[in-house]
Amino acid sequence: MTLGGVARAGMAVAVVVAAMAGCGGSDGDAAPATSVKGIEASQVGPVVDVRTGGHRFATRCAGEKDGPAVMLVSGQSDMEDEWSAVQARIGTFARVCAYDRLGVGRSGRPPAQQTFEDMARDLREVMRQLDLEPPVVVVAHSLGGMVAVTLAQQDRKAVGALLLLDAVGPGYPQAVLDRLPAGSGRRGAEERADWAAWMSPAGNPERLDGRRVFMAGASLAPLGAMPLVALTHSIPEHPDSTSARQQADLESAWEEGQNDLMTLSSVGRLERVDLAGHAIARDQPAAVVDQVREMVGG
Repeated sequence: MTLGGVARAGMAVAVVVAAMAGCGGSDGDAAPATSVKGIEASQVGPVVDVRTGGHRFATRCAGEKDGPAVMLVSGQSDMEDEWSAVQARIGTFARVCAYDRLGVGRSGRPPAQQTFEDMARDLREVMRQLDLEPPVVVVAHSLGGMVAVTLAQQDRKAVGALLLLDAVGPGYPQAVLDRLPAGSGRRGAEERADWAAWMSPAGNPERLDGRRVFMAGASLAPLGAMPLVALTHSIPEHPDSTSARQQADLESAWEEGQNDLMTLSSVGRLERVDLAGHAIARDQPAAVVDQVREMVGG
């Protein structure tokens, strides 16, 4: 299972059926909602740099400034690639912003190494610079899920609700390394190499110290009754070089990670999104938009 495309199938959880494709915004100042082929969408503003902690972060926002606050936290891609199908639509009922983490997209260079704690502090400061009034609904994809969860643990008042989109469970990367072989040409080695790169700061663009942070993530503290919904996918996206048996083994580990994230909240909920791969916001944008609308009470 690759970092950019993970597999989930056969999970005994509720199915979210979502069929409509979203529409992205364009550059320009925020504007009232418009209708494109019957789908309401707001205008997504231009990329704006904010500075905090001596670093530069690229951001984009949509929606009225006095609306409910929503923050989008990407996985491994830049904000425009991750959120183009949903940000403009969320902007019709909320103030919704996205950003690139250090080392990704248009943001500045990262330090020599980073942890999820570092990234969460950056996220909190970016939210403050964007005038997003807490509590904020934080929507996070893939690796960004651990950043969002860490922020919620650092500052419960900053986060009103968490929507995790195929977020990586804290124990999953080590499970990949344990269950797949190393060495060129072996079945599963390609997928293992993708994950192994994130275990060392030198191996990934964000300089994440993966071995350290995922080990620490295995002991995440409960979040009480914070609203938390974890959406996971239904379409496998493993490399062809990973065998069917290896895929099934990894999917079992992935399921364990999803349950670990969901149970961080006493009111957590886990749902499988029908007809969606790892990029849930692109594959089934209506499922994401509808869930955010429910969370903000829109």
